[in-house]
Amino acid sequence: MAIQFINNKSNFQLDRRISSELKILEKVGKNIIVGRKQIENRSYTAVLVKAMALSSNKFTVSNTDILFLLPPEYPKIPPIGCYLNYPWKTVGEGDHHFTRQSYYGAPFLSEEGWYWYCVGLGGGFNQERWVNAWRPANNPEKGHNLATLFITAKHAINTD
Repeated sequence: MAIQFINNKSNFQLDRRISSELKILEKVGKNIIVGRKQIENRSYTAVLVKAMALSSNKFTVSNTDILFLLPPEYPKIPPIGCYLNYPWKTVGEGDHHFTRQSYYGAPFLSEEGWYWYCVGLGGGFNQERWVNAWRPANNPEKGHNLATLFITAKHAINTD
């Protein structure tokens, strides 16, 4: 399915980098919706991937929507975690990365039905280590990108 754009007013233009990364993401995550999300005085590019499959060994539902809020500095700075669109209930002990709160400066969106999941690309969430572990390249296909984020999040969310 093609990428859909919401809030596509004249002031909403995707830069070339994000457009290129969306094409890469489309290979691993279908039904992508892109828009703008304003939170306080910060404007994010919102990338929503609909119906990401969930592990039946871990979850009581088969899929979830996953949301990434790309900061204005993206790709220099990656998003802080991701969001799932339901208050999860995992099978068994649960997952300590599902906090129902947001940390490390991630926006709190639970009141809007989005629940934060603590996931990053290496280095944990010590911001200095995390930013240094994020490795985008001039060519989006050669370094970390939206597909890398999606695959990492999907793996972390579905793994015990």
